[in-house]
Amino acid sequence: MTLQVPFEQFAAAAKRVLGAREAFVARHPSGALVTASSSTARTVVAAVAPFPPEEARKRLKEAGLETFEGVWSIEGLTELEEECPAETYVVAIGYESSDGKPGVWVDAFAELPTQVQALKAMYEELRETGELSEVSFEEFVRLANVNVVIVSPAQLRGFLSAKTARPANLAS
Repeated sequence: MTLQVPFEQFAAAAKRVLGAREAFVARHPSGALVTASSSTARTVVAAVAPFPPEEARKRLKEAGLETFEGVWSIEGLTELEEECPAETYVVAIGYESSDGKPGVWVDAFAELPTQVQALKAMYEELRETGELSEVSFEEFVRLANVNVVIVSPAQLRGFLSAKTARPANLAS
């Protein structure tokens, strides 16, 4: 049995439910996955911290728990299972090509990029592949008339959840 609680309540819940004095911390797409249990307990207390594992360990130690690297098995708890090994930000940039046709450039980033970082990555890629003539970055942005969209990991999960919540209409 798994008890999932907000991170702020994790230490108190682990102590109350399990009598826990220790917690295991692992990296998670949303920050850090924190679990507590014991070899004799049939319960796992789990939380997702919205910050890196180092910060989660610090806060857990301040709450009186010893921390270790790892995670108690929580199979079947879909809210905590990860589809990707790391956070993935998807960037799509719509632009006008030199022949007047619309184009789209798509890439993925491990960390949240700024619009300028995404545009520079696109600019460099197009220069390296020879698809872009010798123009400055500023001129490229002006001529391409770009529209930058950055999709966060939470938004990606939301899109997937929405798709699985309603079946696709295959008849049309």
